[in-house]
Parts: sequence; structure tokens; C-alpha cells
Amino acid sequence: MLLTSNQREKFFKYAYLETMAIIGSYIGVGYLINPKDILMLDSEFSFVTILLAIVTLFHGMSSGVFALVLLGTTMKLGYEEFNYMYFLRESVLMLIFGEFHYYWTRTIKQHAIEDKFTRQKLSELSKAFYMLKISHDQIEKSYVVKPMSIRNSILTIKEKFDIDNPEIFYQEFLMLLQKTLNIERAFLLSVEDEESMTMMAQTDKDEIFYKDDLIVQDAMIKKKPIYISSDDLYNGSRYLAAIPVVMEDRLIGLFIISKMPFMSFNKDNLISATILISYMFDELYKLRILNHIDDFLYRFQDNFRFEVYRLYNLNQKFKIESTILIFKSYDKVKTHMLHELVGSNLRSLDLMSYLTTENFDAVAILFPLADRSSVKGFVNRIYNNMHIDSSTLDIEQSSFSISELDTIKLYLECQ
Repeated sequence: MLLTSNQREKFFKYAYLETMAIIGSYIGVGYLINPKDILMLDSEFSFVTILLAIVTLFHGMSSGVFALVLLGTTMKLGYEEFNYMYFLRESVLMLIFGEFHYYWTRTIKQHAIEDKFTRQKLSELSKAFYMLKISHDQIEKSYVVKPMSIRNSILTIKEKFDIDNPEIFYQEFLMLLQKTLNIERAFLLSVEDEESMTMMAQTDKDEIFYKDDLIVQDAMIKKKPIYISSDDLYNGSRYLAAIPVVMEDRLIGLFIISKMPFMSFNKDNLISATILISYMFDELYKLRILNHIDDFLYRFQDNFRFEVYRLYNLNQKFKIESTILIFKSYDKVKTHMLHELVGSNLRSLDLMSYLTTENFDAVAILFPLADRSSVKGFVNRIYNNMHIDSSTLDIEQSSFSISELDTIKLYLECQ
């Protein structure tokens, strides 16, 4: 309204102050035009309705009520007779505007959260794809000398992760980077805020880290990789490159390269280092969450459990729906068919997991940001491809909202 879009976000907490300024300006203009009709109630056009609509639709019902109190007080003091019918009519309109603001704001927020989740998943899939590419390139270059791929090396390091002693994880990962990218000296740091950084691993224990170095400071401020050849400004730095790790627009880590052979210090290796570091911190975040939710759907695979946990939190906070579809099979052959058909029919964001018990096998599919009605077509495709119908005794299926985790647990316990 009175402020630009950027200023509105910055000063949104001053909604009442802005409302008071608007109403005060309106009253002042009305007094100059006609002191006997300050709010211009007798005009053919209802200016008060427009005023309440603007304030309530922008700031919400609380500001609308505040505006109505100011207008009501002015009507009481500035007019001989208080117009109750006019005031009640404007009150009803304000309530309608306020309800519309509530639902509209909630819808926008839900779409923003869904978009954020989709972009986050896209980023994770992109990193995983690039990790696969780096890993295959590494195998092609030195298969005989180093037969283990980077991804397998990371998986091996992950298996050794200890929540109470993560320094070993960081140190082994730094050694992997050192061997893969031919880095001689480097630091790996965890960042809480600009003033609080923790040294998690370093190649040379005697080397001192200078956090006030220009490359380090610029990497933290800009939240993007900085290296000496990118600008003459950094040629006086102690370090060759500073690579920040950013999660949800928050700086969580830093990888500093202080010494590296000239032939290895190239764009491809810097990009590889950026992807590897980001991937490592993502995996570390998942490991910490999985350690925290140890008994959460514990019979399913870790990736599935993590995504369910993340979407469950979105549902609890913002009422964003996701669906879990579970097939229970009492026939091993049909379980095998289910597993193959489900895997070939998944969308990019869908995720599958399975478990085996003494009495049945279960295949679970997670449909992010989708309600239960949207999975019916998927179920029909699976049954049609298997040439069976939903009444078969060997397979049963049920879909659950992401909020029904207790029901899912009971369903899986039923024999």
C-alpha cells in the first residue's frame, strides 16, 4: 500500500502503525473536504468500504478490526448521531474480507512450501546425478588402481557414522576428497553463524585457519564458491578457494582449499568439489534425522523413512497432503511382479520401499504433495498390467494420508 513490495516485507510487523497512518490520512482529507462529514458517509461512493477492503485484504482481519475501531471512534465523536446500520454493514464486509485474506494467504503459503519442497528434491536429485557422473568418470580414469567408485566410498564412510563422534566421518570424507581431486591441504568447517565456526577436519593439523581472509568472508556473504582466479581482488588471499555449503538459504559449512597442484586446480575439479561437499552435508543431515527418529517406520529403507518424516512435518505444520499407498502380497511371484511394475510407473518425486515378513511382503509408495484420490489411477494401472483385479486374495492394497502413521503401523502389523 504505502510501501514498496520489499519494504512491505520488512515492515509487515508494523501493520497497525500503517493502518493508523492510512485511516488518519483518510480522516484528515475528509475533514478538509467537509468538516461536517469527516468520513464522507453521505457521498454516493462508499470510500470507507474501499478503505476497509485495502487494509483487511493486505494485513488481515486484526488490522481490519483496528481500522474499524478507529473509524467507529471517529463516527462517535465527529457526528451528532452514530449510524449503527452503516457501522454494522461495514463490519460484516470487513469480516468477509478478513476471511478471504485468511484462505488466500494460507493457499499461497501452501503453494510456496510445495514449491520449496519440489526445488529441494530437484536439487538433491541433481547432486545425486552429478555424483553418479563423477563416480563413473573416476572409474573410467583409474579402474585398475582405484576400483571402488566415489559413491561406494561415501556409502562406506556413512556406515561408520557415529552421531556422538562425527569427526571421524568428516576426516575420512576429507581424505576421500584429497585423493579424488588431488588436494594437498584443505579445511572442512561446520558453520552455526558468522561468528561461530567449528573445525571438523583438516589435512594438516599444524596449519592455522584464518576466518578473516577475504575469500572466506566473501564466500560466506555471497553464499557461492570463490576462488583466486575469479577476480584479481583475491590474489592476495592465503587460500585458493572457499566453497560454502548452503541449505535452505542458510550457510551450514565451508570447504577451504589452501594448497593444490596447478594442473588439478581447474573448473571441473572445483565443480566436483562443490557437488561432493553439498552431497556430503545433505547425507549427514539425513543421518542425523534418521538417528533422531530411530523407531519411525523402522522396517522400511532409510531414504523412504526420511522423506516420509519430512512430508509428515509439512503436513503437521501447513496441512499439506501427501499419500502413502501400501500393497500387501501373500504370493512371492506377485510380489516380484509388483516390485517391477511399481518401479517402472513411479514419477520423478515418488518413492518406493518394501519389507518382508514371515506372512506377507509389503510394497509402499510415497506420493509427495498428492491426496488419496490422486493415487486411484496408479492402482488401476498396476492391476491392469498384472492382469488381475482388486478382489484377488493374494494382493491387498490400501492408501493412507501422511498424517495416518499410526494407522499404517497397525495395518502392517495385521497378518
